[in-house]
Amino acid sequence: MSHRHHYVPKWYQKRFMLQGQTSYYRLDLFPEQIKTPNGKIIKKAEILYKGVDKFFYEINLNTTKYFDIENDDIEKYLFGEIDAKGTQAIDSMASPNWKRRIHNHILNYYEYMDAQRLRTPKGLAWIKQILHAKDHNDVLYKMQTIRQMHCTMWAEASMEIVSAENSYVKFIVSDNPVTLYNSSFYPKSKQCLFPFDPGIELKGTRTIFPLDLNHCAILTNLEYARSPIKATEPRTNPRFFDDTIIKYDDIIRERYLDKQQVLAINYILKTRAHRYIAAAEKEWLYPERFLKRKDWRGLDKVFISEAKNFNLLGRGGEILVGGNDGKLIVTQDEYGRKPKSQKEWDEKERHAQEMHEHLIKLLKKEKYIKVID
Repeated sequence: MSHRHHYVPKWYQKRFMLQGQTSYYRLDLFPEQIKTPNGKIIKKAEILYKGVDKFFYEINLNTTKYFDIENDDIEKYLFGEIDAKGTQAIDSMASPNWKRRIHNHILNYYEYMDAQRLRTPKGLAWIKQILHAKDHNDVLYKMQTIRQMHCTMWAEASMEIVSAENSYVKFIVSDNPVTLYNSSFYPKSKQCLFPFDPGIELKGTRTIFPLDLNHCAILTNLEYARSPIKATEPRTNPRFFDDTIIKYDDIIRERYLDKQQVLAINYILKTRAHRYIAAAEKEWLYPERFLKRKDWRGLDKVFISEAKNFNLLGRGGEILVGGNDGKLIVTQDEYGRKPKSQKEWDEKERHAQEMHEHLIKLLKKEKYIKVID
């Protein structure tokens, strides 16, 4: 039986250590406070410098118990397999040769992200509240029934991998590694109170997922990538548990962030963490001390490239998959909709062409950044 269950795996934590490090710094955002006889307040274990085995775990987090018999199959087999495949997927996505390597791992990449979103104490608390779980056994059962719920909409989003290689400050680890950020919902808004986050079905909700010290994945809904307005409205055709086609050859990997941009992302990660964050350097635990601008809505600008990258606007167009006989097997548009007639296709084509011409017009006049502002 295993009892120490890491909801942020040890292999993932090691990706955020500097070369040669075997320990790193963990900050408790809500440490136990002890008052000494002379009236001094001491924050117990606020910052610890230890190895990955000591951080981001709970005892029997994934253990079920029936008739006083404990079972750790979820930890051993379910998350054991997800982690084994996930480590290869994350390593491939962060690799300079990602285009050659990711093909065999792209499905596991999204599956790992989804598992990492749900397996944390915050994720399990969300499941308990939303699905009205009776006890911990029921929470773990329901967690398995909704696995992969985020994958469809993530696969249809625009994905960018940004780099911190040109910045002294690197990305940090959070106990909520797959972080959801919507500039319209401030941290103390109802949509952001524990254990909730703005839903990924909303246009303006971005998914932030650090891959290692120097790489961070940012997933943005297509409509918001093209026109960052109406952040609180649902994206086109939002749904869970649906088949879709993953097109990953247009993942964007061109931006090298400066120190302030990395600090902005770390500030979001820290603000949306449940209780713990960790970093290779102690000062990286306090991005708010060095960040020049901490306005929640203004932070959204760090995710907008000034390079006017057409890929960032979304791939556009329909996806057609045919067989050897020339007949179409699968047809879907960029939002995963599967039109049932040629007339419906033509209407969507006309709308897509109008949108394309409108965007080109904006870009030619160099108003794209101004529209975003």
